[in-house]
Amino acid sequence: MAIATTDATATPTKRNTKTEAKIKAAFTTLVKTKGFDAMTVSDIARTAGINRGTFYMHYVDKFDLRRQLIDDTIDDLTEILIANAETDTQITTRTGKAICDAFQTRAIAEALRYIKADFAFFDAVSRSGNDFQLYDRVKAVLKRLIVAQAKRFGAQPQPSYNGIPADYAMEILVSAVASIIWLWLRRGCKESPDEICLIIEKNKTTAPIDVLW
Repeated sequence: MAIATTDATATPTKRNTKTEAKIKAAFTTLVKTKGFDAMTVSDIARTAGINRGTFYMHYVDKFDLRRQLIDDTIDDLTEILIANAETDTQITTRTGKAICDAFQTRAIAEALRYIKADFAFFDAVSRSGNDFQLYDRVKAVLKRLIVAQAKRFGAQPQPSYNGIPADYAMEILVSAVASIIWLWLRRGCKESPDEICLIIEKNKTTAPIDVLW
């Protein structure tokens, strides 16, 4: 998807046609009112104000519709995170070591604003039987961001980090951030993106044992 760039931020310019936008709105409404399993293509077409033939010009069936909507959303989030990432930002660990900051506040904030602006859709998808797929896709985006930032920083992959095998270490990193975002979404995005960014920022330098009581 194309990106509209400003001096401060970069966010995706939607390529959806008006028809696709109507179909997406209908999908969002029907997931909430009927549920994904119960909705039909006829329901979607009727709610969108189009005929079934028009629907099939864009999608194979409701499963293809859901898949494409999720794909487009993940593409947008990927572009937002990468476009807003700075190449030379570092953070200091508890031991005083300077490391690459993959989850930068500006990039995460833009992604959270995108989610909140389209909350109805994210809420619908998370309740359409594809909640874990969307969660895993978000984690995959965060992993790509870590790898991209590490390469920019010139960091060399290691077999383990602080005694933790690399694949487990990556899972720990992305799961913490993804879980914060996911809980925020499932609770209705009540906090502002800036408040969630602050939680993520504090999480970067907080050891799990520090939050036990």
